[in-house]
Amino acid sequence: MKKLHGYHSLRPRIPYAVSLMRLTILLLVLSVLQGGILPGALATGAGENLAREAAILEEQGQYNSAIERYAQAIPPLLDEGNVILAEACSESSEKLAIILGTYPYTLEEIKSLIRQAYPKATEEQVTLWASADTVHQWFYDGETHYFSETVGNLPHRYLDLMLEDEAHQKTYKQLVTDVLCIAAAQPTDGYTQYSKPAKYRGIHTISVPREELPQTGILRIWLPIPINTGSQTGVVIESITPAEWMKLPPSNDQDIGLAYFEVPLAELTDDLFIQLSFAFTHHEQHFNVDPDKIGEYDRESALYKQYTSAYGNTEITDEIIQMARKIAGDESNPYFAARKLYDYIVENVTYCFMPHMVFYPRTEITESDYVHRFQQGDCGAQSMYFTAMCRALGIPARTTGGWQLFSGEFGGHFWAEFYLPNYGWVPVDTSFGQMANYVKDISAEDRKAFIDFCFASQDSMRCVVQKDTDVPLIPTAQGTVLLPMAIQMPAVEYSIPTAEMLDTLIVEHWTLACEKLEGN
Repeated sequence: MKKLHGYHSLRPRIPYAVSLMRLTILLLVLSVLQGGILPGALATGAGENLAREAAILEEQGQYNSAIERYAQAIPPLLDEGNVILAEACSESSEKLAIILGTYPYTLEEIKSLIRQAYPKATEEQVTLWASADTVHQWFYDGETHYFSETVGNLPHRYLDLMLEDEAHQKTYKQLVTDVLCIAAAQPTDGYTQYSKPAKYRGIHTISVPREELPQTGILRIWLPIPINTGSQTGVVIESITPAEWMKLPPSNDQDIGLAYFEVPLAELTDDLFIQLSFAFTHHEQHFNVDPDKIGEYDRESALYKQYTSAYGNTEITDEIIQMARKIAGDESNPYFAARKLYDYIVENVTYCFMPHMVFYPRTEITESDYVHRFQQGDCGAQSMYFTAMCRALGIPARTTGGWQLFSGEFGGHFWAEFYLPNYGWVPVDTSFGQMANYVKDISAEDRKAFIDFCFASQDSMRCVVQKDTDVPLIPTAQGTVLLPMAIQMPAVEYSIPTAEMLDTLIVEHWTLACEKLEGN
């Protein structure tokens, strides 16, 4: 998930930005705390004036100029001892930089990229593909800009492009074939939920040249690691270098798996080097559910209350409630109702890369609401939509995941789980199920078998890092990390406000190697 994905043309509200109104209020509060203000006047320093100018530019949509002004404001604010406002400027600067990285292309630039990728496309097709309502856009600096994966989304939006791509066909056909073999061999014993374990090793490595880092301050780094949960067991941290920088025990038995480091940059004389090795075992899952043997929900339990409530990007709007009820109809059995929701998403929601980094908490737009409104989304977004609709029906559900290992490497992936009494957490992977539609040389029977497998069964090529999305970091982050919703890469904070994006610097110098140790 190193890509910054785009957003739809709807411009969201940005509560976490330092808007002109919020900035003015903050300046007033700070002035009062510093000794009061003169009646009718606001005493400001050079840094505060620059911060106000930056907020005005942001409100006007002049993002590049706003970023420059925020950067100019931070040093004098720190000199003036106004750390709170400096931190706010730093967060706003990073948010705008993420938007620019998410939507870098003008209309003509995106058309040029489409022509390069599809030289046989007609001008009518190019115009359609660049102007469709489903194309993510953002207006700034007086012009509409398009997101970085517009071209990458085309094969999912127009399946004829997918079916004509030989590379895609080879990859997807092999994966579908492999999973169908797993499906054909799945046990028929209803009590055998976990089987055929596979053991893996992962090695995080961060290596950053010393000259690319600040000279002072503390660099806080959270590395994602596996957790012990249901189908995943035997999580161990094999080695840590250097051990003295890791400040807390790894949280591999909690809701999110993290190894937390603090790097004292003033003591760092050589290049930054961190390495952590972990191992874990992941099982195949096969839930042969007898609908008549599902127990009753304990609606007063902590589990039920937690996983039927709205939280973070799993928003449950009135429209989502209505949609869930419409899809489920008069079905009261949670297993059959969840299957109806799954089938609806597989058949009707278009897969597309998503603008995760510009969603909540950076804006008020949430993943589940976005998917509902535009009927499009990637693995995590679709799963949060499924989760929200399950919760709307009173079925406990969550969006779990971290990485998939289909290619033999760690790749970001999320799926959903819903809870059934007497059975536990049942896996559901809508976006993976849609892969059956990407292969042209597949029978109707095999396509159905693949889609069926992705509901209540799962392969062992997974690694769970967190039980749900929007789980707080351990320890809690002081600001907004690069992707707070899902930690699939290092999360980073720096103790001194800056306009530099040190989180992206760390990610650029990070690798995660995979080695399969045991299993099929």
